Amino acid sequence: MPSKKVTPIRILFVLLLSLVLSHCSSAPPDVLAPDMILHNGKIVTVDEDFSIAEAVAIKNGHFIAVGSNSEILSLAGAATETFDLEGKTVLPGLHDSHVHLAQRVADPPEPLIAKFSQARSIQEIVEVVRQKVEATPPGELVWLPRGPSVNRIEEKRWPTRYDLDPVSPDHPVILTFAGDYVNVANSAFLKAARIDRNVYQPYKDGLFGEFKLDRRGDPTGVVIGKGAHRILREGKYLNVWAVDQLEKNIAAALERDIVPAGITTLADPLTATNNVPTHRAYKRLAMRKEGLPARIIAMIRVPIRGLSAEDCIALMDTLLFDSSFRNDFLRLGTFKMSLDKGVPGDKPFVVPKETIRKVLIEAHRRGWQLYLHITTPQSFDYATEALEEAYRLYPREDARHIFTHISQPTQANLETMKRLGITADLQTSSIYLASDDAEERYQVNPERPDLGPRPVATYRDAGIPVILSSDQAPLGPLFSVQEAVTRVRRSGKVFRPEERITLEEAIRAVTSTSAWAFFEEDVKGSIEAGKYADLVVLGRDILTIDAVQIKDIPILRTMTHGKFVYVNPDQDPQQEVHYIRYPARTPYIN
Repeated sequence: MPSKKVTPIRILFVLLLSLVLSHCSSAPPDVLAPDMILHNGKIVTVDEDFSIAEAVAIKNGHFIAVGSNSEILSLAGAATETFDLEGKTVLPGLHDSHVHLAQRVADPPEPLIAKFSQARSIQEIVEVVRQKVEATPPGELVWLPRGPSVNRIEEKRWPTRYDLDPVSPDHPVILTFAGDYVNVANSAFLKAARIDRNVYQPYKDGLFGEFKLDRRGDPTGVVIGKGAHRILREGKYLNVWAVDQLEKNIAAALERDIVPAGITTLADPLTATNNVPTHRAYKRLAMRKEGLPARIIAMIRVPIRGLSAEDCIALMDTLLFDSSFRNDFLRLGTFKMSLDKGVPGDKPFVVPKETIRKVLIEAHRRGWQLYLHITTPQSFDYATEALEEAYRLYPREDARHIFTHISQPTQANLETMKRLGITADLQTSSIYLASDDAEERYQVNPERPDLGPRPVATYRDAGIPVILSSDQAPLGPLFSVQEAVTRVRRSGKVFRPEERITLEEAIRAVTSTSAWAFFEEDVKGSIEAGKYADLVVLGRDILTIDAVQIKDIPILRTMTHGKFVYVNPDQDPQQEVHYIRYPARTPYIN
C-alpha cells in the first residue's frame, strides 16, 4: 500500500481538534464548533486500518473529527447542524480516475446527437444529417459527435461525402465516430478546409492519420486519426467546442450524471484535438465562488499519435501553466498520451518507439506525471523501456506515472512498473459487458499471455498499486468495485476468477489509492480529520451485501466540501438503479 503522508494541513486540523476536545466539559465555543455533524451511521473511513466509525464532524468543508456518536455529538455548538444517518453506510467520496466528461458526457445541446449515436445504417445517418441541415442556416457548420461504431452500421463502413452531399449542398458537415478517431466530412467542409487530392498524409511520416481516397485519388471525406484531424480542423473549424457552451454543459453533466453516481472527484483525460477551450471551461468552473459539486483532475492531452516527437516537445513549451496548478476543485499536473489505437479492420497503430522514448523522457524530465493509454504489447514494451531510461537519466523520487488499459503484461513489464512505482488504472466494469465466448478471443500466447480484460490481481500480486475507473461506460465506481470483486458477466458467467481482488482492495481502488495516485492523499480518499468533507451515503451496506448486487446499491446522498450536492429524491434503499451508457444517452438540452 502507498505510504501515509502527514502534511501541514493535517497537523493544523489535529491541533484544532485538540483545542475543541479541551472544551468537552461544556459546549465548545461556536467559533470552534462544527458546522455539521453526521451521526448514527456505519462510516467506513478507509483509513489505514479500514476502521468503522459512527459519526463525523465537519467544519469549513473539511472533516475535523471522526469517532463514536457520543464523542462527536459532544462537540456540537448552538449553530451546529446534525444529521441522523439512521444506520446507513457511508464511504469516502468516490473517485473515478478516467471519465471523458467534457467531450463525452457534456455534449453540445443537440437532441439529434442521441439519434445519431443510435443509427444502424448509412441511410439512418444521412437522415439525421438531413434533419440537422434543415434546422441550420445555410453556410453554418453542421457537427454531430458520438456516432456509432462501424461494427454497428449495417453496411460495415463509414459514410462518405458521397453519402452526405445530396442532403447538405450548402452546409459544411462533420461527423465524429469511434471515440473521436474517425471524422467524416462532406464536400463543403473539405472545400472550406482546402482538402483535396494533394493533401498531406500523416501516416507516411509514421503518424496516426490518413485521408481516405477513392479510386480516382480524391478524398472520400473519411479522415482517420489525430494527425489528419489537426489538418482537417485548421482555421475557423478548429475549435468546435465553444468555451461558454462547454462550461454550461460540464456544469450540467456534473449535477446530472456525476454526483448521482457518488463521484466527488474525477479525472478527465480529454479527447479534443485542442485542449485550450476545455481547460478554460474547467478553470472558469473551478473559480466559481460556490465551488463545484465534484472535483476535477483535468489532464493535458499531448497528441503523440498525430505529432512528431519534436512537435510534442514544442507543445510542452507553449503551455501557460506549470505541472502543479491546483485549487480546491481543479488540479492540472498530468499529461495524457495515447501510445496506440485499434482501428476496426486494420492493424492497430502504434506510436514509433523512438517517438515514445523522446517524448516520455522529456515529459518526465520536466516534472510532469504521465497517464499513458496502452493497449498493445509493443506500446507496453516501448513505454516501460522509455521510462526505465527516463529514471536512469533524470531520477525522481515520487513521479507516480500511471498506465491504463494494460491487459498483456510480461514479467519484465510488471517488474519495471513495480520498481518505478507505476500505477495500473483498469476499467473492470467492461467485464460485465463481455460476451460468453470472450475466453476464446483471449487465447493464451506462451510468448505473450493475453490475460483478457483487466487482470487486476496480476498487478496487485506484483506489488503494483491498482485503481479503477469507468472510461466511458457504464459510468460508476460501484459498478467497477463489483466487477473487480466478482468478475461476473451479464449472463452470470465468471471471467477469469483468479483475477478477483478483495472488497477492501476494490473500495480503496476508488477512494484512497486513487487519491494517492494523483498526489491528493493528504486531502482526499478517506474520512479523516483534515481532509475534504467528501462522502457518499449508500442505500445498502456494501460490506455485507451479496457482491453481485454492489452495482445496484442506490446512492442516497453525495457530499462535496461539506455540502450535500446530491440528494436522491427516492430515499428507498430498495429502489432500482439505472446506469448511464454513453452511446445511448440523451444529451443535455438548455
